[in-house]
Amino acid sequence: MIADKTARACVPSVEHPVALILGSGMGHLSGLVKPVRRIPYRQIAGFPVSARPIAGHSFEATVGTIDGVPVVVYPGRVHLYQGYSAYEVTSLVRHARGLGCRVVIFACATGAVEGMATMGLGVVSDHINLTGCNPLVGFDPTLVSSALVSTEFVDMAQVYPAYLRDLVHDVARSRNITVGEGVLAGVLGPSFETPAEVAALRTLGVSYVGMSTVCEAILAHALGMQVLGLTLATNYAGQAGVSHQSVLEVAQEHAEEFESLVCGVLGRL
Repeated sequence: MIADKTARACVPSVEHPVALILGSGMGHLSGLVKPVRRIPYRQIAGFPVSARPIAGHSFEATVGTIDGVPVVVYPGRVHLYQGYSAYEVTSLVRHARGLGCRVVIFACATGAVEGMATMGLGVVSDHINLTGCNPLVGFDPTLVSSALVSTEFVDMAQVYPAYLRDLVHDVARSRNITVGEGVLAGVLGPSFETPAEVAALRTLGVSYVGMSTVCEAILAHALGMQVLGLTLATNYAGQAGVSHQSVLEVAQEHAEEFESLVCGVLGRL
């Protein structure tokens, strides 16, 4: 058990389950849940009811337990590049907070910036929002009325707390799993990065680049949730021949170690 006061305040319980919002090729984790309830995304306020999942995503949340730890698993998301607003892509975060989740684990597939990171699992230490969007624009008054947020001017100094990142590395060492760490750049997509863009990102100190998570992390932090960002770098950013299918194929290759890492983290919260 973690000794940190913030960590103790976030111990999972039935009233405060852990939320897991999963990206491309990672939804298989929902198969580990001992289910109590299933929630179709169309029942979630703010989620676009006409949305259809892209390959590697599904739109049904599962409430239950993983190895006895209460969780809510969201095995897919919508993206800005599909034409949805920042409000819509963060609907799962608002839903999780409404269910009492205090800790949220985001997982996303990314490209590794060569020289800054390698392919495989990683932990997000910070992010750079290059999407041109922010979920706090047009500040949602219902967040104030529900006493979840007092202002749209949110301090973003510590979005990804060190105690959760350290916990991941401890679990990884104990299970002989290689895990990197670095800054995530959130981009709009859906096209992959050009070599010139990758060079610019490297100059900015970016390790991973992806098309999700950043807007969700902003809102989760604004809502007072403890945020853990996990990434699976399925390719090197700017690499020729990358496709969504190749991303899914590499994600499948890492499925077992991803599940092991997440289960280990849940067991240590």
